[in-house]
Amino acid sequence: MGTGFFGRVLAVALLVSSFVMDSAPADAADFDLSKLKDGGYVVLLRHVKAGGSDSDDFDLADCLTQRQVGAAGRKQAAELKERFLAAGITELRLLSSQYCRALQTAELLDLGTVTEEPALNYFHWRMGDKDAVYEGLRRFIVALEAPGDGPPLVLVGHTHAFNIIGLEAVDSGGGLVLRPNGSDRPEVVGTITAP
Repeated sequence: MGTGFFGRVLAVALLVSSFVMDSAPADAADFDLSKLKDGGYVVLLRHVKAGGSDSDDFDLADCLTQRQVGAAGRKQAAELKERFLAAGITELRLLSSQYCRALQTAELLDLGTVTEEPALNYFHWRMGDKDAVYEGLRRFIVALEAPGDGPPLVLVGHTHAFNIIGLEAVDSGGGLVLRPNGSDRPEVVGTITAP
């Protein structure tokens, strides 16, 4: 067998893998955040960099048992805040996972009151059934509505939130700008590159 055979196998494998999991559209450049003021969009943001690991005695109410945002993550959050401010956005509606690293990310943005949203929680074996957790997030995405007026909506979550909607997760501190459509596959209209 020559290299032509292996080349064809590789081409087929790449084609098949592109159908297994979509990624953000190749032409989805960094989104102009000032457009968020027009309404109709939702930002799905992955929490900024966090160190450590979730412990075996994990407790959602105890940050000492969870990964937490460190200096690198605080720097990322400060840069994200500056991007929003530079786009003329001085207030956000922030819904966050109840995990400390996500709540800390939302709080560090310092652009609005942070509301805990259990549907954005990541699965931990101490928190029940994995399928139920993921189904709750899927239902949340289906019911999601973009704001028309008022502050832009930013969801702060984890890698699985991107996977649930059929996309590869972005780097910590990065995000996608979505246009909800009543399904668990909202339209991706842009990206927010991680600082």
